[in-house]
Amino acid sequence: MAVARTKKIQVAGRLHHRVAVLRRLQELGFVEIETGKVLPPAEAAEKWHPTGDPQEQAALESELAEITAALAVMDRFHPVRPTFIQQFSGIKTMMTPVEYRNHLAREEEAWTVIKLCRELGEAWAENESRLGRLAGRVQELVSWAHLAIPLSAVKKRGPLFLRLIKLPRRYKENFLKSIKELEKPGAYCEEVSTLGSFSFFFLIYREEQDEKLRELLTACEAQVVEVGGEDRTPAEVLAELHREDAELRQKQAGLEQEIAVLVKKRPMLQALYDDKANRLRRLQVAGELLCSERTFYLEGWITAKNLSRLRSVLSDISPTLYLEAVDPAPGEEVPVELENHPLIRPFEVVVEVYGGPKYDEFDPTPAMAPFFIVFFGLALADLGYGLALSALCWYLLRKVKMAGMAKKLFTLLFMSGLSSAFFGFLTAGVFGDLINYTPLWFNPTAEPTRLLLVALVLGGIQLYLGVALKAAARIKAGQYWDAIFEEGLWLFFLTSLILLVVYKPLGLEAYAGLFPKLAAVSALLIILAKARGEGPFFQRLLRVPAGVFTLYNAVNFFSDLLSYSRLMALGLSGAIIGQVINFFVRMFNPSFRNPVGLLAGLAVFCGGHLMNLLLSVLSSYVHNCRLQYIEFFNKFYEAGGRPFRPLAEQYRYIELDEKGES
Repeated sequence: MAVARTKKIQVAGRLHHRVAVLRRLQELGFVEIETGKVLPPAEAAEKWHPTGDPQEQAALESELAEITAALAVMDRFHPVRPTFIQQFSGIKTMMTPVEYRNHLAREEEAWTVIKLCRELGEAWAENESRLGRLAGRVQELVSWAHLAIPLSAVKKRGPLFLRLIKLPRRYKENFLKSIKELEKPGAYCEEVSTLGSFSFFFLIYREEQDEKLRELLTACEAQVVEVGGEDRTPAEVLAELHREDAELRQKQAGLEQEIAVLVKKRPMLQALYDDKANRLRRLQVAGELLCSERTFYLEGWITAKNLSRLRSVLSDISPTLYLEAVDPAPGEEVPVELENHPLIRPFEVVVEVYGGPKYDEFDPTPAMAPFFIVFFGLALADLGYGLALSALCWYLLRKVKMAGMAKKLFTLLFMSGLSSAFFGFLTAGVFGDLINYTPLWFNPTAEPTRLLLVALVLGGIQLYLGVALKAAARIKAGQYWDAIFEEGLWLFFLTSLILLVVYKPLGLEAYAGLFPKLAAVSALLIILAKARGEGPFFQRLLRVPAGVFTLYNAVNFFSDLLSYSRLMALGLSGAIIGQVINFFVRMFNPSFRNPVGLLAGLAVFCGGHLMNLLLSVLSSYVHNCRLQYIEFFNKFYEAGGRPFRPLAEQYRYIELDEKGES
């Protein structure tokens, strides 16, 4: 239906034209190049082979790593704060093509900036490391700041041991008591400080008391602390450390100022990165093309609508370039690009998440789109919610530069919001029951059975369409009799069963006796149809019992049909929750004469309806997709197609603003 007609192309030319051809193809972005799959003829295998340049690729990868490191230094100290819009679109630097080319022309200046960033980053890292060591040293000494002797004196001096002791505060009294009870000549113990849950002591004792003191320290869970051997007191060492810390922090501030100056060059580095990344992609493709001593050869895919433009582009590069375009061979894996009307295109996002169609398969998007938009409208069915959703999506589509699936998704939600507003208007749903008026159609909360009936009728139509599309696919493949005996008889049988159940509401009592006969005849035909095909008569006759089991699929059909009742459940839940929120709002009696009630009512109204809107939109989208994937696509759609991925320019950091080009 909407799968673009694709051609396989073969391009050959002189080797020195290879770079120009690939650069132009990347700029155009509509040719997918086959890499790693094209093999030369066996008799010419020695002459044709890939001719990549690993050294040039490695050099480019190294340059990209350096640019990334420089940008990381800038982002660390001067990160770009995303705006509300950029939180959805990502942070990219906008520039015109002229500005982009000007940045690339200053590559030498860019490498000077990159070198400075690397040096400043290394200096900062070294500074950070020194500050970390200083902080650790200060942490070691702060507990001993009031110790009045040099640190170098804290050691064994002749028969005396000088020790610094750290022990938990809960053992402090027992420790001091045990020190006093030591036999003469005893020991000298001075409490230096208490910090947190630990106490710190300076202890002097004689050598012969070492064993007893060790036992005491073990019993008190104490530690002997080593804090260095400087010929200065801890206070003097700490003062010097603080001076050094201040100098390092001052140096850090200077480094930050230097980096702040370089940040102004960030767009230049971003442009250089994206240019080199695109060049690397070209090199990687070029390295996999078959080349002889003087010639290159490539194969690829292009949509038929772009073929004439490709011929013109190649002719402009050189009239000696050879181009041949052929139709895909049967069974060949062809990349698929969808071509749909602008109103249908947003619904492609639903199909892409499931899996694109194969080249020779129907695109289900046009058939699915009307049902998706109606189902979403029935599931949300609120004028206020629908307009709010559409307004938000409209704002984001205008303010955020989107492409691909993101643009399709928000456009789809914009259209779905309008559908919800339309059905909400028909069913008198405005933020629940905020505004009461007689519904133009019916009120779902008052007539839920009617909503269920609408959902089932629409579901039945979609399921019938799925079976019909399967028949159409068989006809397209030349399987005319299969379409008649499989899908044709099946629809005949299902219609007979449905009429057998609903003939009274439809006013068909006069034909009541006909419908059981139609059902029986169609069932018999389905059973007998299994005997068709090749093979001896008795072998084909043995297939007939299998037709009985085919009739069981009617249970699966009606099971799928009942799945559409979720549309009623979603519509009712959103409407009832909205009414409950409004009930709580009215409890506050909001009015200008009651400002407290007004503020409380506004808070409940905004918060409650915002939450209900988010949950309802999410549920409507997810369950709608589920109906398409499980119930509808399962009837006819196989998926498994390979998406069309052309060689194109990609930008990680910048966004080219073509409109800004004067």
